[in-house]
This record gives sequence, C-alpha cells and structure tokens, in this order.
Amino acid sequence: MAAKRPKSGGTKVLMISVGVLVLLLAALPTAMLLAIGLAPTMVALIVDLTPGRYLTRCVGGLNVAGLAPFIHKLWLGGHTMALAFSIVTDMYAWLVIYSASAIGWLLFLGLPGAVTIFRQLNAKRRIYFLRERQRALIEEWGESIAAAADARRGAEPAAAPEDGSSSIAEGVAQREMARRAGAASRS
Repeated sequence: MAAKRPKSGGTKVLMISVGVLVLLLAALPTAMLLAIGLAPTMVALIVDLTPGRYLTRCVGGLNVAGLAPFIHKLWLGGHTMALAFSIVTDMYAWLVIYSASAIGWLLFLGLPGAVTIFRQLNAKRRIYFLRERQRALIEEWGESIAAAADARRGAEPAAAPEDGSSSIAEGVAQREMARRAGAASRS
C-alpha cells in the first residue's frame, strides 16, 4: 500500500503567492489600486477572531463593491499607471471606497443587536397569541381544562368546578396526550 501524504497548507499559500506575483507583473496599475483600496479588508482580516470570519466577509464584500467602479474606470481608461495614480489621489474615490468598508463594519456591529430585538419582539407576539388562544379554550371548555393542564405539568391544580365537567376535560386532555404520544412514537 502506498503511504498517505500528509496534507500541507503550503500549497494554498504557494497558489496565492503565484497569483499575486502574476497580478503584479501583468497588471501593475490594478494591483496598486487593489493594494491601497483593500486596506480595510486586510485590517479586518487581521483583527477578526470570529470562527466564521464574519467581520472580514462584511467588510471585504462591501470594500470590493466600493472599489469596483474605480477598477472599471481604470480598465476602460487604458489601464495605465497615470490613471491609477489619478484614481488613488482622488479624494472622492477614497470617500467611496472607505465609506463602503465602514458600512461593512457597521453591519457587522449593528445587525446582531437588531436581530436580537426582532426575535424578542417576535417571541412576545407569539406569547400574546398563545395566551389569547388559551383564554379562548378556557372560555370554550371551562376552567377545568386549565386545571388538567396544570396537573399534566405537575403544578398544583386549580380548584375544579362543582358541575362535574373536570372529569370530561381531564378525559379529553388524557386522550389528546395519548394521541400525541402515539404519534411521536410512530415517527
């Protein structure tokens, strides 16, 4: 049997190095614009410690989006070093590229809080809906259904009504529990 070679992380680094070298030799103006324009992404890559590198993804995606119009302008304008220097020295270009990166930072910092608030509001709405449903069931079946539910949860049951309806409600609750248990065991 042939011995398995250990996986090396060096091939990935080598591929990236060759790609950067080819980019520098073949497209120096584009490489210069990318090196200066992608600085926020490089900073995010260095400081990002999250497991999925979500900061780098947010900042990098929007950084590339802010840089894309200027790369397009460079490619359509003749792809010269003079045009690359004019783009790099244009304050409007800096404003657009770095503002897009800043929006990526703000998304990374702000969206988790916004999602938390949304989920809390959704949970409160669900609780309200379930309590309204519980009130409707109590109106339809009487207080005895609440006592049966308390007994099923192991809580102290509420006082049963004296009209004998608690045994009917408890029977219905027990049949429902048995039906659910049977359905759960079949699946």
